[in-house]
Amino acid sequence: MQRIILHLDVNSYFASVEQQANPFYRGKPLGVAATMTLYGCLIATSKEAKAKGIVTGTRVKDGLALDPNLIVVEVDPPKYRSTTEKIFSILAEYSEDIETYSIDEAFVNLTGFVKDVTDASQLAQRIKQRIFNEVGEWLTCSMGIAPTRWLAKFASDTAPKGELVVLTRENLDGYLEGKALTEAWGIAHRMEARLLDLGIKNLWELKHYPVTNLMEAFGIKGYELWANLNGVELSGVQTPRPPKSVGHSHVLRRRTVDHRFHEAVLMKLCEKTGRRLRSLDMEAGGFWLGFGTTLGSGGDSVRFPDRTADSRALFRTAVDIFRQQHKAGVPTHFAVGCFNLVPVSRQGSLFAKPKDYGLEKAMDEINDKYGEYVVTTGAMFGLAKHHADDRIGFRKTVSWDVAALDKRLMGRDAGLAIDHGPELIREEAT
Repeated sequence: MQRIILHLDVNSYFASVEQQANPFYRGKPLGVAATMTLYGCLIATSKEAKAKGIVTGTRVKDGLALDPNLIVVEVDPPKYRSTTEKIFSILAEYSEDIETYSIDEAFVNLTGFVKDVTDASQLAQRIKQRIFNEVGEWLTCSMGIAPTRWLAKFASDTAPKGELVVLTRENLDGYLEGKALTEAWGIAHRMEARLLDLGIKNLWELKHYPVTNLMEAFGIKGYELWANLNGVELSGVQTPRPPKSVGHSHVLRRRTVDHRFHEAVLMKLCEKTGRRLRSLDMEAGGFWLGFGTTLGSGGDSVRFPDRTADSRALFRTAVDIFRQQHKAGVPTHFAVGCFNLVPVSRQGSLFAKPKDYGLEKAMDEINDKYGEYVVTTGAMFGLAKHHADDRIGFRKTVSWDVAALDKRLMGRDAGLAIDHGPELIREEAT
């Protein structure tokens, strides 16, 4: 049976959702900021902002320099999750084999659900029309249809915004001709330079390059490059798997030497992490804390003698690590994470005290029903909502590499806060 994979990518997702929700934002340059600070990062920008050079990753102050009329709104995770649920519920009507690649991307295995690529193309247009009618007229999707997962994403990545590209074994060569190496999913500038050294200048040439020579130069990666461009399936649509780690991070908006404030932030991060563990019905075998200061960074990891999903146990561990590792400087960011995750065991033990998550789960249920942090621990008392508030990521995986995390977080936020009027800019520091 002919394999048919559809990849869907909603264009400028967070920004488009904001424009859908507020018609006054439509047609105007708009950026969604991770934090409402001048040095905060724009994690999404509208097509109008992109046209002025304001792309994802631009700092707020740089975006305002490019266009003083740029509208900056703070990220609103519940709004995006709600929209994603509506879109993915539509996809679920056409296939039971769906991979949620990110909050705005999905792979749909249509093999057996459609007769051929013509039928699949008609179905893609029907999905696009339903998203327009049922989710929002301001949301557009780029789509790709191909015989493999990799080619389907490559097709949607290179499709004009809001359009559909269909790749088959018959038209693949013509589509690849003249395409730059870096247009391929997974080829960045370093790999491009190595391929250029082999005399490979574009994707068509890479497709037709001898696979044995590629493997001599790159090992298994060389085979993957060749296979992806020649329509050889390597992974297929991937069904959801339990996470290997969970965690949260926060760049401090308030710079202070008050350790009660630091511990309140740590409690909130640990509560969010513990709540995710309990929602997954999993326990952690280890815990990690990383932090940055004005004079450097630090952190450590520990393994638990008995696995846990108790937020208070995570908090006590975080505080112990912080007190031991923090030597100098004012803290600037925190990141916590749990690893070695396993499903909660119902098996009793002769040597360990029985676990009871009844209190934590009761608090979870109350907060789910009546709003976040309606019931909370005393350690978080008085902590303003905007400290360690809800955040959302595009991808579903989190790297706990300390050096990479520090590099990503340092400088994202220098402590300036923008109240929702652009004229209200102040520095929060004590």
